[in-house]
Amino acid sequence: SLHGGPSELAPAFKDESKTRIIAVVSGKGGVGKSTVAVNLAAALDRAGHSVEILDADVHGSSIPVMLGATEKPNVVGGVIFPIESKTGLKFVSMGNFVNEGQAIIWRAPIVNKALTQLMRDVYWDEPDFIIVDMPPGTGDVALTVAQMIPKAEALVVTTPQADAARVAVKAGKMAVQAHLKVAGIVENMSHAECPCCGEELRIFGGDGGDRVAGELGSKVMGRIPILPDASGEPGKSLFAEDTAPARAFDEIAKSIAETKVRKRIKVL
Repeated sequence: SLHGGPSELAPAFKDESKTRIIAVVSGKGGVGKSTVAVNLAAALDRAGHSVEILDADVHGSSIPVMLGATEKPNVVGGVIFPIESKTGLKFVSMGNFVNEGQAIIWRAPIVNKALTQLMRDVYWDEPDFIIVDMPPGTGDVALTVAQMIPKAEALVVTTPQADAARVAVKAGKMAVQAHLKVAGIVENMSHAECPCCGEELRIFGGDGGDRVAGELGSKVMGRIPILPDASGEPGKSLFAEDTAPARAFDEIAKSIAETKVRKRIKVL
């Protein structure tokens, strides 16, 4: 049974809306799922698309810190308004409703209810794209979010290592079981570039992206290189436009924007 269901949600999440929902999923934490989510949003924004971010990773919320905007959102007449970060990206996160550093210790039904509220009571103004930073793994919350927005397209994040690829495949299969289309695969931390000669150094080895794409019958949309001096400091998680990672995200954004959207068939 669905917790809530599409009928309760804001227009942007419904099948009739032009808004495309990109659910960024991963099999485990630590592969850079949130980094991919915010940088993909920034790349789509650079390309001229309107974009907003939903942080659905309630227990591991990191979007507010990444975008340097930890203030509480404005709530007017029961309607929650997305926060606009200094970069211009708009987002909504449960992390903005609790004090910074406070752990959200909720069981799944409470998390599901909170996420339903974010998809129902937030003023989503039907942008071209909503990027959803999904909870990692294939647990109850991830499955519920996937079921609530069946028009979403899953972008599966992995790193090159075999273990990360193995669990990323599970996340992709969960998305498929929830009737989501798999948009593609992103291999994060794919390689580093030698500062002296520019040669690609595959620090983690492995072919995780290709392995996941093969298992899911999809394609690798991009391979994001490691940037040794990239900062994880608050508000500094977006790669500068002229860097190799930013160019990789621009290519991913271009591929996603050019993808034809599958129309969902309503069964009466």
